[in-house]
Amino acid sequence: MATYAVFYSYGPAELQAQHRPAHRAYLSQLAEEGKLHAAGAYQDAGEPGALLIFEAADQQELEALIAADPMSTGGVLTGYSFRSWSAVIGKVGA
Repeated sequence: MATYAVFYSYGPAELQAQHRPAHRAYLSQLAEEGKLHAAGAYQDAGEPGALLIFEAADQQELEALIAADPMSTGGVLTGYSFRSWSAVIGKVGA
């Protein structure tokens, strides 16, 4: 398993609000399954988006998790990028 930092870019706020409940339910399920460590929207005045910390077997699984996200299937996700990541200080996961 590998840990990935994923950076989402979002479209219009109205579209985000429409899909947010399903998005949060989906992410909550992934967290229960141990596939998501943390997720949250950016709070500054920059472009709308979010940071998510996923656990996946490989990039193929990660991309499948992203593709199934209601923000993705609902057309809110305008782009994303990711990097393999490792916590050196602090703790992620169990």
